[in-house]
Amino acid sequence: MPEYRVYQYKDCPPDLFRFRYKIYVEELHRPQSYACHETQTIEDPLDPTGHQCVATDKGEIVGCVRLNLVREGGVQPYFDFYELYRLSEREQLSASICTRYMAAPAFRKSRVPLELLKMIYLFGIENGATSCYMDTNAPFLNMYKKFGYQTLFEKNHPDYGRVTIMRLPVLDLDYLQAIRSPFAPICRRFLEQRAALAIA
Repeated sequence: MPEYRVYQYKDCPPDLFRFRYKIYVEELHRPQSYACHETQTIEDPLDPTGHQCVATDKGEIVGCVRLNLVREGGVQPYFDFYELYRLSEREQLSASICTRYMAAPAFRKSRVPLELLKMIYLFGIENGATSCYMDTNAPFLNMYKKFGYQTLFEKNHPDYGRVTIMRLPVLDLDYLQAIRSPFAPICRRFLEQRAALAIA
């Protein structure tokens, strides 16, 4: 049974950065601006302030996803790439960025990819995120729409080519329920708990 944990950078297992390299470079043969071929790792500027959700099975990393809270800084170059400077200061303080989402080939049809996104979504709302931004290539667009991500615009990514920038209205329960997002039950429980605490 896979296990899931959110790590801060100082506690992050070194195998995570080797896992990224294995997926992006060795399997997918994608160009990676921050790949170190000598150490066979990938680390980038978002890692020091990133929150890494890691799935392990029998001690081996089988999936991961990263969330950055914009208010914690260190989110360039994605701050400009996603045009977050267009947001008000208040909106920036509650915005987040989701990147480095991947699973090992043997686990891509398991529940691991879903559980990773659900866990990092919960982590985001518990830490004040009200929006989440990401980008994806065309083949994965409909998958993210089912979670609740909405398309904003297209751009050329230096590593991934033409991508669509998307935004998730994290706490829009009516919308998430209407599209039957896997995030909807998590959002409902969170809002109910927050309301109960406000009354107490």
